[in-house]
Formats: sequence, C-alpha cells, structure tokens
Amino acid sequence: MTAPRHDFLSALAQDIIGPLVHTGQEVAEISGMAIDDAERLWVELGFPPTDRHVRSFTDDDVEILRNLRFLQESGLVDIDDIIGMTRVLGQALARVATAQAQLTGGGLDLTAEGDGPPKKAVEDEIRARVALTLPMNELFITYVWRRHLAASLRRRFDPRESEVVGFADLVGYTRLSSHMRQDELPELLASFQQTANLQVATNGGRVLKVIGDAVMFVAPEPEAAAWAALGIEKTLSLDESMPPVRIGMSMGALVSVEGDVYGDTVNRASRLAELARPDTVLVDDAMGNSLFDCAGISVHPLRPRKVKGLGLVRAWSVRRASSSTP
Repeated sequence: MTAPRHDFLSALAQDIIGPLVHTGQEVAEISGMAIDDAERLWVELGFPPTDRHVRSFTDDDVEILRNLRFLQESGLVDIDDIIGMTRVLGQALARVATAQAQLTGGGLDLTAEGDGPPKKAVEDEIRARVALTLPMNELFITYVWRRHLAASLRRRFDPRESEVVGFADLVGYTRLSSHMRQDELPELLASFQQTANLQVATNGGRVLKVIGDAVMFVAPEPEAAAWAALGIEKTLSLDESMPPVRIGMSMGALVSVEGDVYGDTVNRASRLAELARPDTVLVDDAMGNSLFDCAGISVHPLRPRKVKGLGLVRAWSVRRASSSTP
C-alpha cells in the first residue's frame, strides 16, 4: 500500500480553497482581527494551530475575518458569540464534508498497488469529480442552511415554554455490530437514521443529533412526539435486518446552548431510554398525563423507580391503542 502523493493532495486542496498566499500574521493584519482571536477561531473550526509565518491561508480567509470583525463592531454580537457559532459550524460542517468526501471518492483508491488504473488516472478522476460537484454542494449547503434558519427562527419566537425531547436507542447494537461485515454497518445505521428522520419530521419534530447507535430528537408537543416514537418502533420492528429499539421521552423546559439542548428534561429522557425494554416507548409523568386522552394512543403508568441523579421517577408506557391504524 502506498500513500497518495503530497503534491497531488496539495493541488486538490487548492482546487477547493484556492491558492495559499497569506501567512496567519498577514491575514490578521489585513482583516483587522486580533491575531489571538483569529487563531482561536481557526482552532474552533476544528483545525490544528499553524505557524503564523507560514503561507497557509487564502484571500477568502481574509474576507471572512474582515466580515466577522465588522459583525463584532456592529454591536450585535461579541467575540464569544462569534467563537461559539464558529465551533457549531466547524463541528457540523466537518461531518458534512466527511460524508461528501466519501461520496466523491467512492470506488476510487489512491493507495492500492498492483493491477488497476494508473495512479495519475485516479488522481485526475478525483479532481474532475471535485470540480463537478463543488459548486452544486455549495449551493445545496446554502439552501439547506437558509431553510433551517427560517424554521429555527419560527421556533425561537414560539411562545411555548416546554418541549419534548426523546432518545431512540438500538438494542444490542454493540454485540450485533461485532458480527457484521464492515460494509453492512453503514447500511444498518443509515436505515435507522432515515427511519428516525422520516418519522420525527413527519410529526413536526426534528432529529437534533446522532450519538453512536442512538438519535436524539425534539418535538413541539407530546402527541406529535408520541406518534414519532411509535412510528420509529413500528417501522424498525417490521424490518428483520434491524435490531429492536427502545425510546425514552420527557416533556419540560429545555436549555438551548449552541444549537443543542440540556437540562433535567434531557437527562430524564435519556434515563428513560435506558430503562425501556426492547420495542418499548417510555415517557415521564408530565408527558404520560398529557397523552392520557389522545385518540389512538394508549398509556399505562408504571411503578415509580429511583433513577440515579433524578430521584424517584414515574414512567408511563406508550403504545398504539388497539383500534388505531398504523
């Protein structure tokens, strides 16, 4: 196995970001951003520190820092706000970029030896794919971001004081994954995430993040959250290739920080998911009471249990009523 040529990787990077014409010191001076703040922003994006005197940056780096400085001087945000948003963008788009790189490089291997296409031909194909997909990916990312920003602003100014948060966790995933072929695992996880996204979005909620073999989601009200959870459970139970799922949900106030949510409501939902049996949905007392008269949904209170860190917690099991349709 041989490593890709350094000159090819450098050329590929410049195809994407442009020529490296500025040092870190120059970028800070031209943009007017304090060098310490500029370096901190770079690290918060998820990149390692660079030598201030090495040409590692482009004209776009200058323009971005200049705009961030203007935003800071406008008084709308301070440097800590900018750093927090930079961290969120860095973490989110790093995952997007990794997924796109896997798609762009699909079927191509620069490290293979022996028979096969010449390495130069593979390099040319990769650069051609990047050139073709880069503008479309950029437009797509902007489109999705604008759509999510509009939706997030609607939620931000919603007078609702509480929301439902839930965790859906694949049961026995660790044991199952140890017996699966390497190429089967991504398909299983993709199917699980697709099911969760579809059921949660269809019922007015959103998947907040994926945590290994679990998804964390939020919904604006308990009935919608219940139908989303029941939809996830039913869909996966009908697929023999999928392990069972257990789901825990809680209703209450949420503390929002940098696009994520925290607080007792989140902790309670996570604990309930851990307590749930396979193919079972558990909710906390507030949510159970709110679902009591919902058509098509059956709820049953369970014996209160002491939960570490939360004290005595009463859970309710949630099922489809016998007369309800899928």
